[in-house]
Amino acid sequence: MIEFVSGDIFDYDANIRVNTVNCVGIMGAGVALMFKNRYPDMFVDYADACRRNEVKPGKPHVWEHVDLLSQCTIVNLPTKVHWKNPSKYEYIEKGLIWLRQFLINKENSIVTLPALGCGHGGLEWEKVREMIIQYLGDVTSKILVFEPSSSTKALNQSVHDTELEIQDIHKLLPNDKLYPSKLIGRSALEIYYKGNIELLKSKSVAIVVNPKSTDREKNALLQVINELPNSEFVFLLGFSNSYETELAKEILSKGFRVVISIPYGILQLKVRKDLESYWDYKKIAVLSTTSPKQIWKNYEGVNSLRFRLKLANITLINSLEIENLKRYENDIKKSVNKIFYINYWNRDVDFFNRLTAQRIGLNPNTGKPNVLPLLDSL
Repeated sequence: MIEFVSGDIFDYDANIRVNTVNCVGIMGAGVALMFKNRYPDMFVDYADACRRNEVKPGKPHVWEHVDLLSQCTIVNLPTKVHWKNPSKYEYIEKGLIWLRQFLINKENSIVTLPALGCGHGGLEWEKVREMIIQYLGDVTSKILVFEPSSSTKALNQSVHDTELEIQDIHKLLPNDKLYPSKLIGRSALEIYYKGNIELLKSKSVAIVVNPKSTDREKNALLQVINELPNSEFVFLLGFSNSYETELAKEILSKGFRVVISIPYGILQLKVRKDLESYWDYKKIAVLSTTSPKQIWKNYEGVNSLRFRLKLANITLINSLEIENLKRYENDIKKSVNKIFYINYWNRDVDFFNRLTAQRIGLNPNTGKPNVLPLLDSL
């Protein structure tokens, strides 16, 4: 099934991504440059394959990408031989024939496909569009085909150099010294950040909450937070809904340092007026793994949660609603950290037992939450 779309190719969730390339190991412009920056290990493998003369029209380079948040297949599909040359329709045809065969047994896949050869390659979009329909029209995979203007829009959206510089926003790549140590060798994510990135070197506690928390849940979490020292670790927080924003305000007002992972582009960040008096970038780092101007998308909310789990030393769960949490059970299990949960005696704890999570209950002597096991685990 083909769907013609526009926008940033990386704004769309997919498990197969087609990249248009040459056969000499250069990714210097357009969407190809975005792929190179996002997947540096892929580029090295592709360049090596080109040096071995393995990449030709009709013979793409295929690379399997697996990181902490997702996995997908990158298909580097040649639309020209040398980067200086124009693309050719015969190369597009050979590539589409190969791609059709490649997708035959991948019925449930979602594929992103750029306008092959229509950017720097110079081919006519209407003709290429008809070729895509001819060869892929009856393929059962969902194929998202991007209009030619998307290459330019996507590149502009991913860079925004002037805006980023003005707002003191920076970008971390996997080979940067400040890249989170827990992600090195396990992720190809680009991370945009604003604030004190040195906070990532501190021990951290990720808080996972029910976005529709009751007053009982909110009060229980605040009681736990009140028992914690504000100088020994940082909190890893979400910023996806009104409760997470309110929680950030409470935590900042108590003097804690925080790392906030947002599920949208960092240029879309708006700080509420009631937060401004607490919003000190010496004590805050805001992180985003999406392109700078991307709007909020549901799947990015899930990715933001996974990201926090992977960065954290400890995960603290607070939710009376267990069914909603079960969707993230595998993600929580995969995170290499200690897990704690605020104990509500009337709830089924089988879920937490499967996570080998430790409960935080009340100290019988003080009547306050017993946070010592959590602190001892930092």
